[in-house]
Amino acid sequence: MNSLNRSTTPLVCMPPYSRGQRGAALIMALVILLILTILGVTAMSTSSLEQKMAGNIQDLTRAFQAAESGVDRILDNTTSFDTSNPTSSNYSFDSGKSGSTTVTPALIQITSRSQRGPKSSGATSSSTAHINLTSNGILGNARYTVHQGVTQPAPAQN
Repeated sequence: MNSLNRSTTPLVCMPPYSRGQRGAALIMALVILLILTILGVTAMSTSSLEQKMAGNIQDLTRAFQAAESGVDRILDNTTSFDTSNPTSSNYSFDSGKSGSTTVTPALIQITSRSQRGPKSSGATSSSTAHINLTSNGILGNARYTVHQGVTQPAPAQN
């Protein structure tokens, strides 16, 4: 007999719950991959921005140190500024790698003071110059200005 027995041939049936979900796993995987990519790009840009900020802070700190060092240098040299003719002084640190500074003294006022000594010595007079030192520290685009008040003995005023 040449008849097919239909009961012996297997039928391939799909479960009823998977008929409408073909490709859903692929779409979900692509959405998750897109979210991870966005997070990665955001983390990289944040890291780059933080690196630039840290570099700027480091340059600003070096400019401040250069300005402070300029004030120290001019105070270490007692002949650096004359109260009658103040001139600017320029300094470079580490061949400019650690910054440079320009220190400009400005005379604010000269005060005179008389002191009475013992009867035999009479009165003595002294003067003090009040000076404002303005130090501009520069390193690249970073600039820092330091103002330092200084007093110095001055010639007696009549």
